[in-house]
Amino acid sequence: MKISNELKVAITILAAIVLGFIGYRLMSDLPVFRQSQVIHSTFDRTDGLSPGNYIYINGVKVGSVKKMELTEDDSVAVTFSFELGVDIPRNSVAYLQSSGLLDEKAIIVERGDSSEMLEYGDTIKGEYRAGMMEVFKDEGQELSEDVSDSFEKLNRFLAQLNNVLDDDAKGRIDSVFQNLHNTSDDIATILDNRRTEIESSIRHAERFLANVDTMSSRNKSKVDSVLTGLDKSLKELEVLSKDLNKTNNELQEILTKINDGEGSLGKMINDPALYDNLESMTGEMDSLIKNINENPRKYLKHMRLIEVF
Repeated sequence: MKISNELKVAITILAAIVLGFIGYRLMSDLPVFRQSQVIHSTFDRTDGLSPGNYIYINGVKVGSVKKMELTEDDSVAVTFSFELGVDIPRNSVAYLQSSGLLDEKAIIVERGDSSEMLEYGDTIKGEYRAGMMEVFKDEGQELSEDVSDSFEKLNRFLAQLNNVLDDDAKGRIDSVFQNLHNTSDDIATILDNRRTEIESSIRHAERFLANVDTMSSRNKSKVDSVLTGLDKSLKELEVLSKDLNKTNNELQEILTKINDGEGSLGKMINDPALYDNLESMTGEMDSLIKNINENPRKYLKHMRLIEVF
């Protein structure tokens, strides 16, 4: 059977169309013979993102970027193509971030907890995350500005200091530094000349400490005995102190009772009538003794010894 040239051309064109369609689907990372899930999102910026970049969920590739368009408010509308069978909750978030050290961009989807899933043509929230290199760039630029500002302030300070210090002041400062240098040299010379004496003093100190250690080791038993005696004396003093406190309390109690008029001694001390009686008795005794001295015969006439005379 002979095939005409027209049929050959038609078959060739049809095969080219099929191959082109398959190639486009493969290059776009789309299923060849079935429709994919299309989801839309919007980002404030899409640095480094381009159609064909992959979409990941928990590190697994689930789709790719299909199309990017600039909106009227200067945002970027991005269309995602997901594989069929991938369920994405409605409150999920698509993050545009770096996927490697070379700052390759990818879409990382973090699933939400909604029970309602996105349908074909729905919109997912999009957020841009700066990559590590971008953070380093921003931090480095800020640090560079801070360093430049610090150097500028230092230069201004040095200029002001240079204007304040006249030639005489500069000369005095140089003299001070020269004196410090000479003093340090003198100290170094003295230490070098006295090195032998210093080393000898250190050795004497070492021997003295060794002797002290030896003496303490030899007299350890005596020191322990003295400490034991001191401990015993402290205990005896503690007992004596308790006894003295007890005696003091008893004496205080007795004085309190006497002061309150309790007992014979308390009544004698606190009763003024007794004092008056004793004072009256003393006066009468004095009068009796005086009368006896003046007229003893009156009081002794009834005694036989007196009657003899």
